[in-house]
Amino acid sequence: MQNFVTEETSLYQQLFDEMFDKFDLSAKVVAKQAGVSEVLISRFRKGKADLGTGKFLALLGVVPMEAREWYLSQLLGAKPGVSLRVLVSAATPVERVEILNLIANSFLEERKNTGSSELLSSAV
Repeated sequence: MQNFVTEETSLYQQLFDEMFDKFDLSAKVVAKQAGVSEVLISRFRKGKADLGTGKFLALLGVVPMEAREWYLSQLLGAKPGVSLRVLVSAATPVERVEILNLIANSFLEERKNTGSSELLSSAV
């Protein structure tokens, strides 16, 4: 049998453990709903075992949506359902200036690369 024991808990396992604590999830309930052993969940959370893709997805599929979104946003560094408009609206005035500068510089760079007449004609 393949050895899945690692010396260090992986980020996805640490976040999974945090998710259970943060959202007060019961390993017993989640295990039953996902059809996974409660012992396996415990070992996974402690970094003592790994889950196959099917079991991992089954577990994620039964936790509440807000817990799942939190987990994925922490793991991937992105927040599902957050639009660019929301992010810009929430930005500080200094951050908005930086955003506008980035946009202006991207247009200036495009203008240099394509020629000013092409950019002006495409804008009209």
